[in-house]
Amino acid sequence: MSKSLPRIFSNPFLLVLLTVLIKIPLFFTKHIQEDSFITWRVAKNLLNYGVIGFNGEERLSASTTHLYVLVSAFFQLNFGDYFIYPLLIFNCILFGIGSFWLGKVLFRKDIVSRGLFVILLNIVPPSLTASCLGMEYGILFFLYSGLIYFGIRKGKNWAYLIFPVLLLWTRIDTVIFLGVFFIADVIIRKKLNLVFILGGIIGVVSVVSFNVIYFGEFVNHTISAKKIAYKNLTQNNSLEFLLYQWAYYGGLIKKYSLFTFLIFMGFLAALAYAVKQIITDKTQTQFSIKVILLAMLAFALLKITVFAFMRAYFDWYYWLPRVFLFIIVLYYVLLYIPLRRKFLVPVVFICCLGLYGFQILQSWAIGYMEETQRMQIARDIQTENPGIDQSILLEPAGKIPFYTDLYTYDEVGLVNKKITAQIQKDENHWWMNSVKGFRPDYIVTIIYKPGEEKSYYKMTASDHIYFDSHYKFVKSYPIAEIHRNAPAILRWIYSIRPIGQDYHLYHLEK
Repeated sequence: MSKSLPRIFSNPFLLVLLTVLIKIPLFFTKHIQEDSFITWRVAKNLLNYGVIGFNGEERLSASTTHLYVLVSAFFQLNFGDYFIYPLLIFNCILFGIGSFWLGKVLFRKDIVSRGLFVILLNIVPPSLTASCLGMEYGILFFLYSGLIYFGIRKGKNWAYLIFPVLLLWTRIDTVIFLGVFFIADVIIRKKLNLVFILGGIIGVVSVVSFNVIYFGEFVNHTISAKKIAYKNLTQNNSLEFLLYQWAYYGGLIKKYSLFTFLIFMGFLAALAYAVKQIITDKTQTQFSIKVILLAMLAFALLKITVFAFMRAYFDWYYWLPRVFLFIIVLYYVLLYIPLRRKFLVPVVFICCLGLYGFQILQSWAIGYMEETQRMQIARDIQTENPGIDQSILLEPAGKIPFYTDLYTYDEVGLVNKKITAQIQKDENHWWMNSVKGFRPDYIVTIIYKPGEEKSYYKMTASDHIYFDSHYKFVKSYPIAEIHRNAPAILRWIYSIRPIGQDYHLYHLEK
């Protein structure tokens, strides 16, 4: 075994192939992040109408990522309706390559430690979600790692120019990463890198110019729509709640509680101790690697803190910051834990395998719920052969619009500016005003039926009469029934964390 590991780990193709193979089981959970389907619908719209948008010929930056839209369109063009899994595998390959590059940065001569690092990094939960759930984070990690390896580590000018541009075309919030690693580069090289600055300027100017010229807006519409729709979402603005949210998104425990906060603080304390050991060490870790690790830590904590306190309620924003925290942990464990490798490696592998199993179960629980609820809603609507000439009002605007091809109004306004305008016009009655004004052919509501006492969908007495005379109730999709009918192990998981909400489907009376 000791002789075969270096041969396997020294072969980049085999190592990356291993990182892909170990992620295949996650595909069987059918857990794909809902917002992936928004990007994929924009890509489909580009192919069908030649327009970057969500609804036919309407231009709209409904996806937060321009580059991933183009990549998704390429896969849809070549694989048709079967594009999803080839694209997911592609994302996994890119993530694997990125982890290999970081392995070469952190473990230049120790091939076995490098190989173990790459394998272990690819089986921890944030790496699995970033590369397997359909979002743009596989590409993003590839680009992050490319800049660190070819730019910060090897000093290639082309890397300083190209990677910042590609990063900013993938997500505009990568400016945080670029800022942190620009400072790291200055510390390492002890001078300003004009090519790095130029790459950042070209990236920002090109993205903003494209947005202004093509969409008529400076930033992606999704950003402004979320800001408007979610401004009153959370009434609890206490420091306690914000700290709980910080720990919720920074760690792996998905529960707002003092317990989650204390666990996360304990993790950060242990991480601080590990970083102190690395920084004060004068034999094993080079100065440039110390700076790179500190930059990873700074980026991870900065993004988690900024986004959590700005009330960014989407877990995928925090996937890659958690990956970078795991990178520091793995580096410390593989180099600084005073145990012989034959004892250390099995212990670390078992711990990471436990986290891997944790993510598989969590993804299975989410995938089963989505397959038996939102996907079932899409299948029920598909029986009537819908298309872009018919419309739907719902939330979220992912799987159901993607598979039904319906013209879409979503409750946040991510994919339709008309909803954003309605929210700005009347925060309390925008939903009913939208129903009357747009007369969608299908309506899907969450938790409550329209007009119920606690309902988010506010109605007056005349609104009740209008809705009941124009819309027919079709079917409810109660989450409790889905939980009851789930396999035994999922029922146990749902009893601990009862994820999901009730959905109700309505159809316009003809």
